[in-house]
Amino acid sequence: MEVRIMKIGVIGLGIMGKPMVKNLLKAKNTVLVNDVNKDTEREMEKEGAQAVSINIIAQEADYLILSLPNGAIVKSVLYSGEDSVMNQKEVKVKGVIDTSSLTPNESLEISKVLEKQKIKYIDAPVSGGEPLAITGELSIMVGCNEYDLEEIKKVCEPIAKSIIRVGDVGAGSVVKLANQIIVNTNIAALSEAVVLSKKFDIDLESMHQAIKGGLAGSSVMEAKFPKMIAEDYQPGGTLNINLKDLKNVSSTADTVGLTLPLSNQVKEIYKSEVAQGNGLNDHSGVIKFFEKINNM
Repeated sequence: MEVRIMKIGVIGLGIMGKPMVKNLLKAKNTVLVNDVNKDTEREMEKEGAQAVSINIIAQEADYLILSLPNGAIVKSVLYSGEDSVMNQKEVKVKGVIDTSSLTPNESLEISKVLEKQKIKYIDAPVSGGEPLAITGELSIMVGCNEYDLEEIKKVCEPIAKSIIRVGDVGAGSVVKLANQIIVNTNIAALSEAVVLSKKFDIDLESMHQAIKGGLAGSSVMEAKFPKMIAEDYQPGGTLNINLKDLKNVSSTADTVGLTLPLSNQVKEIYKSEVAQGNGLNDHSGVIKFFEKINNM
């Protein structure tokens, strides 16, 4: 697909936001960035981005991409904070593409507020973690009006390999929560499998090679098994972030009376590891929980 060059604002320069900015720049876009961490802003300036105020982003950006930790911060940046986008005298931004992981109700609430000022809100959570953010091959689960999809693809082409509309606003958030159920229960199951194998002194590299081509093989295994073997828990996605997502799963399920026993069990395991001070570990580091309870 031909990439259109445009002026894009990015707010939130964390594990996912920074590589997204770099890929937008590679596509020759003008990228305006803002983050509470000014060192990160300066890092992105060295890559060619322009570190500016939210006021400047509101006045100059065609589209705004958000990569923020939670719904409360998204609302503060967009409209509830004193210096928020919507509180500027002039707002040029015509669409907000929110890659943050929110609950469906939060996405719908934000959409209704922005709609009053004729700004499109697209819930567009991503999957793939830092490795695919770096390569520009993220999967984006888009909740938007059907007729907005092609324009969103043009904006997001430099950062994503897959851009799929899954329904109207809110649907992207639901599919992201479903994605997080699958990812995090897989990591917990993989942790148990590795702990069992360690107990019997199995060579984990050989084990990986033996099972990855069978039914147990998965993208989750390929991303997380090597980290468990190396005991390398530098984050691609932290336990803190994934615990937040699992809490969103529980709260969303509660709104419709669903019981999700596996998700809740994994959430409690993650909560335990975060309470132990391991929240900044990669979520593959949840294996430490299983090792501790087995005195390993």
